[in-house]
Amino acid sequence: MIRQVLKSLVLIMTFGTIVPMPTLSDVDDAALRRSMGFFPVAGWVMGLFLWSVMWIATHFMAPMASALIVLTAYVVLTGALHLDGLADAFDALGSRQSAQTALAIMKDSRIGAIGAIALVLVLLGKLVAFAQLTAAPIGVWVVVPVLARTAVVWLMVVVPAARPEGLGALYARKLSGWTVAGATAVCFLTAAILMPWSTALELILLGAVLTAVWARLTVKRLGGATGDTYGALLEMVEWAGFLAVTGGWAYGR
Repeated sequence: MIRQVLKSLVLIMTFGTIVPMPTLSDVDDAALRRSMGFFPVAGWVMGLFLWSVMWIATHFMAPMASALIVLTAYVVLTGALHLDGLADAFDALGSRQSAQTALAIMKDSRIGAIGAIALVLVLLGKLVAFAQLTAAPIGVWVVVPVLARTAVVWLMVVVPAARPEGLGALYARKLSGWTVAGATAVCFLTAAILMPWSTALELILLGAVLTAVWARLTVKRLGGATGDTYGALLEMVEWAGFLAVTGGWAYGR
């Protein structure tokens, strides 16, 4: 059991970061799917990293400069993997072509105007949010990345694969109930422990609504999910979550 947990942690950190991890030789599809139960744990790592970099940067720089350093460090840590998925997904969805043509556009390594606009808006939104959160408690920095990765697990449960190969085919509607329950439990417990219950509930509802809307859109336009649509959802939930906790209805009361 302990060996499986450690393997899942290694796999999930390899999946979403450039952090050097041990090379595993006995990895099969079942192990990859099981590791998704630990995807929110990777959110903990991301959140602690963001908070640490911000804490250091604010001792030497103004808020906006600190925010830029944090955002740059985050993009580097994740290898811009999910941002690449965001751009590809929006290029495909914005093409207004048939599902097969849109999927072909998504596989094209070149970025189009719509993907570039989505990329700029998400990065700009995070930059603005980070600049407003320089003195925010650690809970803000941890809960949002955890929620974003839990949303990806939820999407894997409800949306079929758009094509017979790739990450969509590997994960879509193939996760066990225990995997989904574990990821969801980590998200709920993290939010409940690190935030006021009302704020935690609002953020979780926000993530659930975004997941439902994205699920409906991807099924309608693409016939299902791909690795790019998973990455796009993660980025959108982080974007919306960090902006929400800058004040007003979510965290500023």
